[in-house]
Amino acid sequence: MNDFLTNKLFPFFRLIRFPNLLVIIITMYLLRFAIILPIYGNAGYAPSMDNLVFALLVLSVVMIAGAGYIINDYFDLKTDRFNKPDRVLLGQYFSRRRAIFFHIVLNFLAIIAGFYVAWESGSLSIGFIFPMTAFLLWLYSVRYKRMVLWGNIVVAFLSAFVIIVVWLFEFLALRSLPETFVALMGSMGLITRFIIAYALFAFMVSLIREVIKDAEDIKGDGQTGCLTFPVVYGQGAARMLALYLSIVTLVLLILAIWWFFRLEFLAVAIYLIIAALLPLVFILFRLKSATEKRDFSLLSNLWKLLMLAGILSMVPLSFML
Repeated sequence: MNDFLTNKLFPFFRLIRFPNLLVIIITMYLLRFAIILPIYGNAGYAPSMDNLVFALLVLSVVMIAGAGYIINDYFDLKTDRFNKPDRVLLGQYFSRRRAIFFHIVLNFLAIIAGFYVAWESGSLSIGFIFPMTAFLLWLYSVRYKRMVLWGNIVVAFLSAFVIIVVWLFEFLALRSLPETFVALMGSMGLITRFIIAYALFAFMVSLIREVIKDAEDIKGDGQTGCLTFPVVYGQGAARMLALYLSIVTLVLLILAIWWFFRLEFLAVAIYLIIAALLPLVFILFRLKSATEKRDFSLLSNLWKLLMLAGILSMVPLSFML
């Protein structure tokens, strides 16, 4: 049993990046229970998707993300041996053939579950989002990751889409209930604004973090022919790009805090100042002086924590709605 845990189960969780998948789960459930449910509740309604169907939606997204991590490791094996030799799993715990098997099974199950969720939501055609996303992740691993900024933008877009997809499927399910749809029309604008705000935050943070990760991995990427932004334009240019994008994110965060103050959501505004704004200012100063691999590694982890802090702002928000 211990051998199975050590050599199979725990390495599999590392292969699919379980902590990252856990963040996706937390994000999707917070969107449902901290934003959609309270706003619906104020109008006397419950979400149109039942809990089981929503759980299948979350599971579909998580399985596709996990499959994406696997296929990324599959095609990045040579690069990872340069950038993070101590964290390479393929060849040590799993063969490349076994990795492809995991990739296919996870995508297959995700697509089946995704089409079921789409059918339950009243729009079977929207289920094609799931195979298209799986294909996009495959293209990212094969091609876009090795192109200047394209891979960064794809990851950032998919991070934002995790947030958008929650409201998209709930909206479609709601549309199939005409009377409820009409009754909740006045609440949809507020939900949409929250969704856009969190999706934009996820996009910007993910984009910056991807640029920083490329700066961290510049040596291995350069030796294996990955034409990332730092490889093509230099680590200094990548640092400046991340710095400029961080300043834009800082401005957007200040506008969001101001918006929450206007809505008189003081607890959310104060939380964002303490948990997001001040850490972002600290990150800006660290980013300005980053030159070594360990500097960019620290910054990558700080951005991951900042992403989580921003997502968790939905907890105090739920008490204000």
